[in-house]
Amino acid sequence: MKKIQMVDVVSQYMRYESEINNKILNVVKSGAYIQGVEVQDFEFSLSQYLKSKYVISCANGTDALYVALMSLNLKEGDEVIVPTFTFVSTVEVVCLLGLKPVFIDVDKDTFLINPHLIEKYISKKTRAIIPVHLFGQCCDMYSINLMAQKYNLFIIEDAAQSIGSQCMFSNNSQDRKFSGTIGDIGITSFYPSKNLGCFGDGGAIFTQNNKLSKKIRLIVNHGQKKKYSYDIVGLNSRLDALQAAVLSIKLQYLDLFNHERQKVANYYDKAFSDIEWITTPTQLKSSDHVYHQYSILLSSEINRDNFSNYLFKNDIPTMIYYPKPLHLQKAYSSFCHESLPVSEMLSNNIISLPIHSEMNMEQLEFICSTIKKYVES
Repeated sequence: MKKIQMVDVVSQYMRYESEINNKILNVVKSGAYIQGVEVQDFEFSLSQYLKSKYVISCANGTDALYVALMSLNLKEGDEVIVPTFTFVSTVEVVCLLGLKPVFIDVDKDTFLINPHLIEKYISKKTRAIIPVHLFGQCCDMYSINLMAQKYNLFIIEDAAQSIGSQCMFSNNSQDRKFSGTIGDIGITSFYPSKNLGCFGDGGAIFTQNNKLSKKIRLIVNHGQKKKYSYDIVGLNSRLDALQAAVLSIKLQYLDLFNHERQKVANYYDKAFSDIEWITTPTQLKSSDHVYHQYSILLSSEINRDNFSNYLFKNDIPTMIYYPKPLHLQKAYSSFCHESLPVSEMLSNNIISLPIHSEMNMEQLEFICSTIKKYVES
């Protein structure tokens, strides 16, 4: 049996080796490695796919969040509502800009920001909400939109893990948009393990707003519209042409990649349906799920470390996303002085299994049969 990996980026590359190699070689021969036609073409293709008027590429997902916040003219001390159960980038950019993160808990079934808690945390200083479409499924954007409209708040969608998923944005189930294109600004990451991943690092920012798009494009290019003429304070955050070339090829197969992940998730769901100590991911009717991660909850009587070690001994890798919620982390604990019980429970009981577009039936059968044989010692 082929070695099981959390994400098999090499096998995916091998499937499209000729296309990718030719595209990369063309860039190398062109001598145009920064910005240029490849980057422009990829931005256009991604905007067409997402049906977003404007796509601005950048160096990585963290920069995308940072630049998105920079573009909104927020002031030091302004508050931004964020989920505590997420990757650190969502919060660190808020702090780096002198803004105050306001942590709220997530839903115990979906692991996503709980929209019913948001209003409780809104104050006179609240300026924005960052819903994180965690693990590949979209937040309840209809409810979040209503709340943002009521209090005149910006929405920055963190779609770093959900590219290609669609969700409802109104009370009409037929009204669906791609994740990252519903709020004022959306962002994503092209880190290699993402559903749409490059061969290094990269990110992108989406918006339907012409004025915001122009400002974002200025910010990522040192604040300059014309070379050596700086209109605003910016930074250097660019997607290089080689990464854009890889992403242009992979974008053509993104729906296929997501579908293959969904097939793996469906197999897991069925295999674990009769195991009482495993809770499988909840699939919302309001959103697609593209399964950047397949994360299960273990019941409290199961020792997660023992379970993980058992799988490791059987050559099955696992990961824990995330072992400690952000409001309990040393760097950010001063911003929160209350327990957020759902996130704290999830951090103690969640574990992620291998999932990617290159998994085969032999691997799946082995993983599931091995898990079914587990007995807590």
